[in-house]
This record gives sequence, structure tokens and C-alpha cells, in this order.
Amino acid sequence: MHGDSIWLKEYEVPPAGGTSFYDALVDNTPISVDANYAQAYHYSVHVPAGQPAGVYTGSVTVKSSGGDVIIPVSVRVYAVTVPPANQSTFKQNNWFASVGWDYKGAELAIPEQYADAAAYSPNWWKVIASLARNQAKHRNNVIYTDFQALLIPNTTIDAAGNYSFGWATFDRFVKLFEDAGAMQYIYTPTLLEPHPNKDVGGKRPQLEMLKRGPDGKPQKVLVDPNTPETTAYLNKLFPALKAHLDAKGWTDKFYMSALDEPTEAAQVTAATWFYDIYTTYFPDPLTNEAHGYTFLPGAAENITTFTPYTDNYEDHTGYWQDQRLKGKELWLYVCIVPQDYQVNRLIGMHLAKSRLLPWLVWKIGGKGFQHWGWNYWAYKPDDIFRGYDTFDGPQTGDSYIVRPDKARYDVYDSVRSETQLDGVEDYELLNQLAADKPVTARAIADTVVTDIATFERSGQAVTERHKQILDALVSADAEPRFPYADDFSDASSARNWLVPINRASGQQESSWSVTGGEFVQPQVGAGWDKAVVNLKGRAYRDVAASADLRITGVSNTGGQTNWAGLMVRNLSGTEMDTGYLVAQRNNGEVFIVRSETTLARANVPGYVPGQGSRLRVVARGDTITVYAGANAAPLLTVTDKAYQAGDIALITGGAAARFDNVKINPETNPAEGRSITASSSYEGDGWSPHGAVDGERGSVAGRMGWSSHADLTTNHTESITVDLGSAKPISRVDLYPRADAGNVGRGFPVDFTIQVSTDRSNWTTVATRTGFTTPGAGAQTFPFPTIDVRYVKVEGTKLNRDPNNHYRMQFAEIEVAGGNLAAGRAVTASSSYEGDGWSRTALTDGQTRSAQGYSMGWSSHGTSTANATVDLAGPTRFSSVVLRPRTDGEALGASFPVDYTLQVSDDNATWTTVVTKTGQTRPGITGETLSFTPRTARYVRIAATKLSTDPVGDQRLQLAELEVR
Repeated sequence: MHGDSIWLKEYEVPPAGGTSFYDALVDNTPISVDANYAQAYHYSVHVPAGQPAGVYTGSVTVKSSGGDVIIPVSVRVYAVTVPPANQSTFKQNNWFASVGWDYKGAELAIPEQYADAAAYSPNWWKVIASLARNQAKHRNNVIYTDFQALLIPNTTIDAAGNYSFGWATFDRFVKLFEDAGAMQYIYTPTLLEPHPNKDVGGKRPQLEMLKRGPDGKPQKVLVDPNTPETTAYLNKLFPALKAHLDAKGWTDKFYMSALDEPTEAAQVTAATWFYDIYTTYFPDPLTNEAHGYTFLPGAAENITTFTPYTDNYEDHTGYWQDQRLKGKELWLYVCIVPQDYQVNRLIGMHLAKSRLLPWLVWKIGGKGFQHWGWNYWAYKPDDIFRGYDTFDGPQTGDSYIVRPDKARYDVYDSVRSETQLDGVEDYELLNQLAADKPVTARAIADTVVTDIATFERSGQAVTERHKQILDALVSADAEPRFPYADDFSDASSARNWLVPINRASGQQESSWSVTGGEFVQPQVGAGWDKAVVNLKGRAYRDVAASADLRITGVSNTGGQTNWAGLMVRNLSGTEMDTGYLVAQRNNGEVFIVRSETTLARANVPGYVPGQGSRLRVVARGDTITVYAGANAAPLLTVTDKAYQAGDIALITGGAAARFDNVKINPETNPAEGRSITASSSYEGDGWSPHGAVDGERGSVAGRMGWSSHADLTTNHTESITVDLGSAKPISRVDLYPRADAGNVGRGFPVDFTIQVSTDRSNWTTVATRTGFTTPGAGAQTFPFPTIDVRYVKVEGTKLNRDPNNHYRMQFAEIEVAGGNLAAGRAVTASSSYEGDGWSRTALTDGQTRSAQGYSMGWSSHGTSTANATVDLAGPTRFSSVVLRPRTDGEALGASFPVDYTLQVSDDNATWTTVVTKTGQTRPGITGETLSFTPRTARYVRIAATKLSTDPVGDQRLQLAELEVR
């Protein structure tokens, strides 16, 4: 298939150095294959609903003149069912040619390709039945049905203009799709069409109307809208349509569409007239229109479902998302454009782009996808129809995705239609996964597609993510958590962040780099939504995110009102119009914006332009709390349920800025930002109850921590209690002493207990200390057997003195830990390959699914032995370690150690072996769980003495994740 009339900025090179792109999937007939030429075949296996899970094996026989070759094949079936096409959560509307529509190419498509197949002839109906079966198979569940054109054969209009609408042909047409399982919705072509004479009518549309022709039969004519004649016509047509749809049970499945790609106010005026009449008879309608390059927000107000072209969506994301949040449905569409670095289904593009269209819809919270050309079998929409060769004639891939099987009055599929089917099934699977594991679903999607121009081109990589969805659906594992901390002391940490790609140039939108121990965005002129950098391949629900930031320059536009900050829970990590933009202006104002709507704002006391500031966001459930500057108390709190899970990003708006000490805590320390009660509290000089859980482990000006404030001259009892919000499995409490110069450890209690409770009435003591020595800086760790905990109380019964000789109990921070105790902890290793998603820090980053270029895990260099050590940052009680293998495709389990020991240590010097393994076989997706008698230790080490090979044959030790529980 030769591409024609398009200039793709990015494309696949045709195979074997040729100039043709092979798209059609045709009959399996004998062919001659030249030596050293690879002939591709498309092989698929249908798995019926209810098929028992397991691995099924079989074979394919390739017959040739040189002898038969038997190829073994296997299929793994998961206990996961995709709903049938007519029960989908995804709405796919590939416009297909039958009758009506444009009354030109749409009506010529079938008769010009099949013999004796004039409209409504037996052969025409045979083709329509084939289309229905194919669309059910490919989940095209919105059938493009010109109800008014289908009325023509059975409608009569007398000389006085009285209508008797006949529905027999319409019913027969729809019933074919309903019986095939393809009809979940009906979508009628637009009834307001461009004026045929632009010199006379300009942009003013005309209404498609049925009128009595010279031969006494109904015919379609174009007439001016909003006239007595057309108003009277619609007041006859719409009630008749409503009564018939009600009788058939199709009313709630019927989409009306007035306009296609409106560009002028005159069109909006006509559509308003049209829908005002329509909603008189359809008070709860389904209406839908495509919006092209032109942004006409008024046009969208008339409809319940809007379908912007991808560029239109990208340029006006805030508006479209605001409409979605108000209850309207969001679809996307593409056509002959885009031709640049975006997703589309044009011939010559990477096939992954066809598959990722539904993924992109899922990521933005959309419900459907639309394309204008499924079988518009013409060279160009307004050109050659007769005798057109759909196989070898020039084509862009825009106007059709299937081809006529003339002999059988059926259609041939294409590699693009099959790939698009894969994407639609992926959408259904993502929805199923998101129902129970929204963070998992979004994290997998983030490694495939970030936005319309930043996505995976490798079909193999997308297939691997498909498998990861299935693995996650059947796994009993809880949602992953992705803790992250970065002081940018290592320039290589920039690889953890993703800068968006410009859709036109294919280049990065802005310039970010690790410079001088900070993450720097130096451009003051970068666009308001372009200077953004997304933390790669991770997603978050309940999370505390913080960063030190300093604005170093502002553009002339906006001046000191320009800003820098964080994006939390945005659907596409590289934009600012979904999720929550939390930022600080250089005039000291801090604000929260959601989809162009300001939810809250307040000023940081004493802020001076250009000074450093700490910005912290705690998002839990529907509550977003913001802390800024030197104050531990909240500056802003809003309640908003629009976005419950998404990405984390750093962002600037018209400002250059430097970021440091980025910390993301996805409930690995569930005490951060929680409610505090205390027996007494000193509030001043940086001390406050909030200071005990503000994420600041040291004592710095304005954020010292918590201090009691009662009976200062008498030793007495004080307590502080953290409410974790709900019961959680906890096995460790860390108390951080005050750490300001000259006062390290002052105020730390001498005698105290740590108590836990689920109801605040019944308490269990998990730690008791007497005569505790004044500690140095750093965590004082108190491990205990795992227990469900909502409340944590530290009660000091004998206090120490503060620098003023007063009896106080003081902590810089209180943290708790449970679940995977290794999450986010430091790692050292005998060697470490740093690249392609492999890194030392990835061993404990919470990501158990290997994703090339994102997080693969940790890998040693090629060697005969290797080891890796996790520092739990204090004595910790645990009884198992889980070793997760690499999980990328056929490399699953590669380089897993064969002979190894698991060792623990208190000091990273003296080691005790708790597990010894020899002859370890290559594991499956769940990895290897090593259980042992509960131990208390700070360090955990895996030491391998015999390694297996990676996919290229090198001996390495590779793990996707190491968990301690």
C-alpha cells in the first residue's frame, strides 16, 4: 500500500528496503517467497468467554515445496473476561459507508466494489451483514446509521406535504448489527451540512430534509435552517423518531449529531435552533459532535458528548476537562491529521500508534473514540470512486481500515484494524484494573503513553504492558507505592524525570537539568504549560509531595505573578490542566488550580521575591492540604473529588526556577500530614503540633517540630498522639529528636512508652524505654510485631530538659512504617548497571513490573558473583523477604540468582545468614518469597554465588524489586 499526499514526520521504514507498506490481511493462499526474505503472517487465537485459565499448547504447520515445518505455539489464558462488544465501557465509532451520510462516496463505496450490490439489493444486504459481523469482532459498537436516509425507501410524502415515515429499512439495518452483537449505540450522521455554494451561503449550514421529488418519491434536499418550513419539518420528524425508538427500546442508545467540525458562530446558531427542537422530544438526549482545529466553546454547550480532535484537546485541555467534570462525556478523534509526532492510524506510522489511541482516551478520562473512515473506499473523499483499487491504489490510511473481499461479499481486515482492536481490549482491561487498583492501572499506562506526543513506539513494549495488566488483574498483591526522594546530588537522577515532546518538532518542550545539586529549569519564557517535568512511570493516590523551590527569574509577561510548583494527580504527567496545580508566585501567593479553576489562594507571610521556599502538598481522598514557607501549619485546604489518582510533576509558569529535596511519600510513612493531639503544645518559634508530622526530620527555622508546654519546672507526663486516619498494618515507629545546632537530642524523653490502638480506647504498649540516653541526630527506631494500628501515642513519664532548663517532650518528627519496609530505602551493591531503566535505587522504588526505559529494577554488571544491600535506616523487625524477578516479556525471570544467601546485620559489618538457596529455578511473575523466624536487624543483603544469564548471555544478578516484610 503506497502512502499518498501526506508528509509524515515520523514513520516506519517499509520492509526489505521497499516503498510499499503492507496493510491488508488477505487469504492464506500459497505464495512464492524469495530466498532470504521474511514473509509475515498474522496469527490469532480466539479464546471463548469462560475458557479455564492456564497455558495451552499447539502447533502451526508451514507447508512448502521444501518440506513442512512445524512451529510450536502456546497461549496463556488468564481468568479475565473482556465484555462483549455490545456491553463495552469503551465507545468506538468508526464511520462506515452504507447509504446517506454525504450521499456521494458513502453511497458509492459498496456498489463500486462488489458486483450487483446496488443499495438495498440482496448483495448489498449481504455486505451489510458482513460489516456487522466484522464490527462486532472488532468492537466497533457505535453503528454509524443515517436514519433519515434509511427512511427514504419506506416513507411517503403526499402533495400537501404530509409525511408518513416508514421505518422498515431502518429497522432491518439496525437489527443486523444488533443480532451480530455490534450494536450498543446508534450514531446518526450530521443533519446540518455546509452550504453547497460557499459564495452564496458562506459558512451558514443547511438542513438535510426529506421532500417530495418530481417523481413523487422522497428525496434529500438542503434547505436553510430556522425557517417556518424547516422548523415544522423537525417538529414532525423528531417526535416520529422518538416514538419509534421508544417502541424498539433504542432511545437511550441513539446519538444525534447536528454539526461536524463547526468553525463559525453561524453554525452554532443553527445547531442551537436544531437542538432546542430536538430536546423538546428527547429531554435526556445523547448528542455528539466532532470539534476540529477551531475551538468553539459555545458549540459544545449544546451537546452531551464532545469529541475534540487531539490537537484541539491538547490546546484547550482545561476547558474540555471542565466539561467532563460537569458530567459530559469526552471522546477523541483523529483523521488525516495529525501527521506529526502524535498517535494516529495512518499507513506508514508505527503500529503502536493505532493501538495507543484507546489508551490515550483512557488516560484523559474519556469514554470513546471516533474516526471518519472505516470503509470509505475512494482515492480521495472528493475524487476517484469508480474502479479504485483499495489494495494497491495510493492511500494514506485515512479513509478506510478494511478492504472489500469481493468474492464473499465480506471484508478483509488489516494489521491496523487488528492493532486497534488490541487497543480497545486494553481499554476494557485498564478499566477493570482501575476499579480495584487505580494506581496500578495508571502506572502501567504511564509507561506506555504520557500525552499525545510522548508515548511508546515499540509494539513489543505495548504488548508487554498488556500482559502486565493481566498479571495485575489476577494478582492478589496490594496496590504498589512509589516512594521517591532526591536531593539531586547525582546528575544521573535526571533520567527519572520525563520532559514532554513537542508534537510538531519532536523535540523536548523545555530544558531541565541537574546543576549544582539542584534540578533547574532556566527558561523564563517557557510556556505556561510547557515547562513541566514528570516523574516517570509512577502514579499516586493518597500522597504527600514536597520540594524546596526558588524562583530565579520571571518573564516580562506576568512579572512577579509568575510561579513554580507541583502537579499532583494529573492524568497526563506533562500537562497542567488535569489534576491539581499547586504553586507559589514570586509575589508570595500560593494557589491551587484545577482545570483552569482556582480553588484556593493565600499569601506566604514574609515572602521576599526570589527567596527559597518549601512547598508541600498532602492529598488524601477528597482533601488537598498545602503547606508553604517556614510554617508547619496548613496554608490552604480544599475539598474536591475531581481527581483521585494520577501523576506527580514539577512545573513552572513564566518563571525560571531551581528545585531541590523532592520527596514523595505515598503512605509509606502514613503519619505524615495526619491529625495530631497532644497533652500540651508550645506554638511559636517554629514549634507546633503539625511540626511532628510535617515531613521535616531535622529542626530548621520555622519547622522545628513539636514541643510540649506545661509544668515547665516540674518533671511530669506528656503525650502526643497521631491519628493515621484508618487502621493500617504497622511494625515500626521512628522518633526523630530535635536536631538544631547545640541542642541535638534535647527534649527527648528519658522514660516513655509507645502505645497503639484501633479505637483510641484500648491501647497496646509496643515499646517501653527507661533511662533512655540523650540521642544524637537521626531516627530512634522502635520495631515490634506487625499489628493493625490507627492511633500511635508516645507518652513520656520522665522528661528531659530543653536549652532553657524547662521540662519538655520534643520531637522533630514522628514516622511509622509497615507493609514493605524496604520501600524507598537506600541500596548499596557490589556493582550496578545504570541505564535503560536499571539502577541501584530501582531495587526499592516500589515498581515490581519491569518497564524498559522507566524502571527495570537493579542489575549487576556482568560478573560471576554479586550482592545488594538494603539499609532499613534503623532496627526493624521482619520475617520475610520477597525477590521480584525482571518481568519484561520473554525475559521474565532472567538473571535470577541460582545459588544465594539472604543475610541480615545490625551494623553492615557482621552478617547472619537466615536463608540459603541452591539450584534456584527461573521464577514466574510472583518471584520468590523467603520466610524465616522473625528477626530484628537494620541491613538486609542478598549475596549470589552462582548467577544465571540475561537475554544476551551475560551473567548478572537482576531483580525488579526487593521487599522486606
